[in-house]
Amino acid sequence: MFSNIKSVYFIGIGGISMSALALILKSRGIIVKGSDVKLSEITDRLQTNGIEIVHGDCPQFVEECDAIVFTGAIPENNQDLILAKKLGKLVYSRSQLLGFLSKEKKTISVAGTHGKTTTTGMISCTLLHAGLDPTIHIGGLLNAINSNLHLGEGDCFVTEACEYKDAFLSLSSFVSVVLNIEEDHLDYFKSFDNIISSFNQFIENTDQNGTIVYNFDNCNGKLDSKILKRFKNISFGFSDGADLQAQNVFEFARGRYSFDAFFKGKCLSNFKLACFGRHNIINALATIAVAICLNVKIEDIVCGIEDFKGIGRRMELIRDDSPLIIHDYAHHPQEIEESLKTIKSLSDNKLVCIFQPHTFSRTKDLYNEFLSCFDFCDEVWFLPIYPAREKEIKGISSENLAKDLNLHGKPSRFFSSFETCKQEILKDKNFNCSFAILGAGDIEILAKMLKR
Repeated sequence: MFSNIKSVYFIGIGGISMSALALILKSRGIIVKGSDVKLSEITDRLQTNGIEIVHGDCPQFVEECDAIVFTGAIPENNQDLILAKKLGKLVYSRSQLLGFLSKEKKTISVAGTHGKTTTTGMISCTLLHAGLDPTIHIGGLLNAINSNLHLGEGDCFVTEACEYKDAFLSLSSFVSVVLNIEEDHLDYFKSFDNIISSFNQFIENTDQNGTIVYNFDNCNGKLDSKILKRFKNISFGFSDGADLQAQNVFEFARGRYSFDAFFKGKCLSNFKLACFGRHNIINALATIAVAICLNVKIEDIVCGIEDFKGIGRRMELIRDDSPLIIHDYAHHPQEIEESLKTIKSLSDNKLVCIFQPHTFSRTKDLYNEFLSCFDFCDEVWFLPIYPAREKEIKGISSENLAKDLNLHGKPSRFFSSFETCKQEILKDKNFNCSFAILGAGDIEILAKMLKR
């Protein structure tokens, strides 16, 4: 793709994945330009790196550049996209570009309905510690490198594999990781069977000399056994049937766990996690399995995992007291339940969950699940639905979620803005509460407003 391309225009450059891809191309001497409907800290950083960015459409960039890259959030009727096709420009989706890059190195692709960013970060830290110097492309700010991108000199490329619109089917993976398969993105997939089918296509695209790594507890029976048998594979989990198993799990500090990792019956080592939450044991097991595939020494695996200090917006401590506030990216019902369970364990105070639903379609498709995933908190405060790429769906709103959750016996409220929510949080009567700020939209604005 890159041999005859001197300039590329990114439509929707402000996304964290798109911004990283833009920087990768710029590092190769390609002129990169971009646009977005919303300018942000990310676009500001890109501009300081010499990338010209405009707000909204930019037909001038379309005419000037050799190729166009667009994100999945861009609608087909986008004027720049229409013009690019009319002018016969080379047009690539974000996933196609990532697919091209994945062919250049031994790619470790981390897929799953949730947990992708944290696990990609944990794998990255482990490979960095082992001296493999991987290229890292991640959907969050990795604290170890203070960035979402690292251009490594080694032969490994670590990236998230997003299932939305079958984006991960463009990847060429040496190690394909599947953390879990759940109902999500039903606006695209329409049914759970279609989701399962896509994940099976993803693992089938693994390099013939590569390895499939998968969560035995969640994926056994979902991933096609005939496909698995054609590849080397490592299963992980808590169950006896897993190749790599966590045993002797112990909560050595509030919300933090240790465990012994057994591989095919042999104890590899004990691991102590620096990040909060029992669910991170699964992410650690996936990391250990990937490291085994790459022949990383056990002492480097232990140090890499134990040194992993997390990802921005993933169990991020905003305030440690008066009141305790933790921000997490959880937006799927299962993620919400796990996050609240962890945060509840960190404090004996009343726990209030502040939640911004992400997209109208997800809220509609998983409405009943959203009414039953808040058991580990005492009260829920809803903010307006973050629409992302979507138009409003009649009858689907945060107000209705709050009303229905109240009918289910869970005290719930609706706030129309971040400012009114912030004012309520900081009232004296709430200083003895703990707050979980959850969501994948722009709710991080509220979290930043509350930092000391």
